[in-house]
Amino acid sequence: MRSILLVLFLICNFSLCAQGIIKGRILNQENREPLPYAHIETSEGTTILTNIDGSFQLPVEKDSVEISISYIGFQSRKTTLYTATIFIEISLKPSMQNLNEVVISAGPNPANTIIQKALDNKNRNDPEKYLENFSYKSYTKFIVDNETGDLNLSADSTSAEIETILNDGRAYLSEKASTHYFEKGKGTIEVVEGVETAGFENPVYEVLALEVNPFSLYKNNYSLFKTEYASPLGREALENYSFKILDTIQGNRPAYMIYFKPKRDRIVAGLEGILYLDTETYAIQKATAQLLGAIKLQVDHSYTYLKEENIWFPSTQETTIRPGKGGKEIAIFGGSISVGAIQQKRGFFQRLLKSPILPNDLYLTVSSKNEEILIPGEPYEKRRIAKIMVNLEATERKPDFWETERLIPFTNRDMAAKAKVDSLIQSGNVKRKLQVKDAISRGYYPIGIVDLDISKIFKTNVYEGLRLGLGLRTNEKLFENFSLEGYTTYGFGDEALKYGAGANFYLNPRTSTTLKFYVSKDIDETGSVKFLKGDNPFSLIEPRSVNADFFYTYQTYWTGIEHQITSNFNGELRLKRDEITQIQDYQYLYNDQLFSDYNLSTAIFSFLWRPFSKYLSTPDRTVMTEKNFPQFTGQIEQSFRNLADGDFTFTRLGVRADHEIKRLDKSRTEFILEGNYVFGDFPLTHAFHSFPNNPNELEIFQRFSVAGRNSFETMYFNEFFSDRQAMFHVRHQLRPFNITEQLKPELVFISRFAIGDFQNPQDHINIEFDTLDKGFSEVGMELNKIFAGFGLSTAYRYGAYHLPTFKENFSFKFTLILEL
Repeated sequence: MRSILLVLFLICNFSLCAQGIIKGRILNQENREPLPYAHIETSEGTTILTNIDGSFQLPVEKDSVEISISYIGFQSRKTTLYTATIFIEISLKPSMQNLNEVVISAGPNPANTIIQKALDNKNRNDPEKYLENFSYKSYTKFIVDNETGDLNLSADSTSAEIETILNDGRAYLSEKASTHYFEKGKGTIEVVEGVETAGFENPVYEVLALEVNPFSLYKNNYSLFKTEYASPLGREALENYSFKILDTIQGNRPAYMIYFKPKRDRIVAGLEGILYLDTETYAIQKATAQLLGAIKLQVDHSYTYLKEENIWFPSTQETTIRPGKGGKEIAIFGGSISVGAIQQKRGFFQRLLKSPILPNDLYLTVSSKNEEILIPGEPYEKRRIAKIMVNLEATERKPDFWETERLIPFTNRDMAAKAKVDSLIQSGNVKRKLQVKDAISRGYYPIGIVDLDISKIFKTNVYEGLRLGLGLRTNEKLFENFSLEGYTTYGFGDEALKYGAGANFYLNPRTSTTLKFYVSKDIDETGSVKFLKGDNPFSLIEPRSVNADFFYTYQTYWTGIEHQITSNFNGELRLKRDEITQIQDYQYLYNDQLFSDYNLSTAIFSFLWRPFSKYLSTPDRTVMTEKNFPQFTGQIEQSFRNLADGDFTFTRLGVRADHEIKRLDKSRTEFILEGNYVFGDFPLTHAFHSFPNNPNELEIFQRFSVAGRNSFETMYFNEFFSDRQAMFHVRHQLRPFNITEQLKPELVFISRFAIGDFQNPQDHINIEFDTLDKGFSEVGMELNKIFAGFGLSTAYRYGAYHLPTFKENFSFKFTLILEL
């Protein structure tokens, strides 16, 4: 009996919910094309706009309602809608008179004229360009939910089954209260005063860093969930979008209602929507943008008019994503979800929550509201460590704090969801999955209280042959303030055991201040350069090491300290002693004495400077939220003779500059400029080899191997050594070829150049090599991601070091790009 009552209760509730919604679509009568943003007004005064596919959902309180539909260039139409109708299509007839007046005129498109005036007045209307400083408070609510409605569940519900059914599908809920301080020339600092994430003791900081509700629509690129779209008021707005006037809205501040649609959406990612532009200042009063198909995305912006400053300031933003037909990836939780494919396959949410079937009406929404706008603003008096600063007490706020800081209603359903999400997070083992993803991105896999070092499991090179090993590091589950690490590995070719062990003491997690101690015995490649700081991404395969064959053995003892001097400047200082033994028959002539084995006592300072990147500073770490270019890496290494039995005195200097230009059509160009210089009394082990990656074989297919990313593919191993060198790499990737949803190969054109020299090469005995004083040049091409990350690469050597035959100058290899 109870089950029958439950079913009847649900049927009645769902019927009542559906009774007040009329669904339909507005179409062009002649070609049956949808009319985006058509204006619908009921006899009771309710007004709505259709979506970009002409669809609408009209809430009504009676069994029927009279509506009036208008659209520029079409004859208006009145009709009656009935709630008993499941779905209705309404056609509008084009009006040639209106079309001639507004769209097909002999002169320029009037909408383009208005947009051009809006572009001309951008610096006056953009608060970040016009105002010297301002501050404001914001509240943001981030929800993954279903669309069963905002239900008021009573505390004395007699049926747990009903509550479960009505609330199921809710997967994430967080809220944030912040104060923003803007100063021209320094940008905006967001200070997070309070943050709470249901299901987590500490917030998921990666979500805080997502730019889901951009502050300004005036920027050239419009970023949503780490996806870049062309802005309708960007620098190339008239090239990327077509515009049309839909209406002129009357009020205290009249506005032009301008419809925008991408012109080149297969090349440049764009949104479709409407801008409400002030008729006097051409500033944005409000805006709506949508993207339907791959995903259903909608963004709504509202601005408030500040009369004294005569400026429109952002007041509310809401971004909503619903499942679509395709598989568009949206970044969230530090990873990505295939929102549009949720119903077709087990996507990120299913794996995240171990849920076999998710509701068909699942959606993600982020709502923000700004208040307490001060112009001029309150000054930010503390040191600007990062773009986003999370206060120490932000995660420990009491309920009374949220009662005063919530600028958006926190409904009864939201309250019920907080308890529900906690159980979903626990049952789906979400914390574990986030831990695994974070560890793998750094080259580790967490197993209980230790992390497995994946990079130590398998390697291969010419000297060692197959190299197998095991590396472990303790994690925060065992010790929070320090960690122990170690590895051991065995080479089956040289039949030798290698090892390493160390300890890290985390003195200040917020500034990454870490004291390190390490000892190891292993091999290294002669002439190699490794910056302590810089981009050292984890990779399963190191292409160059596979074919490298000139190594030496070292036993090293070192101690160091790392510190985040500023949010974008990280430095590390090391003091170390190396005991080096030659594997091959190499000797260094110094003071009429031949050295094959020697000791080095060295101090190294290395830094990484990312002046344009953005960071999030939390109580326990600093996270880079947006990587921007250029960035710079440098290193100074000084070796001392007679200090701790050091045999030589020399200085090694290195600097590298990386720059990348990304475009909205997903093409990009990368530049790398690197210089290295060593002077003093140095062995060949500490000179430079310029990163060759061509095996020393005669035939092209004998040299078939894995191409490196920034190595010289036609330069043979041990062919060149330098004591001073400069290298320049250029990679230009065309936009991907969208052959199928799974097949999107990328064509890359490459040019590389290196120049160098070597003084006193005669001091290096039993080895012959050339210098780079004439300049080494090669060009190449890659076709990446042909299948499962695999691609093909070719390169050709030309110029001063061109060799006699084609096959000596040509390389043919495969590429492997794995994205974890």
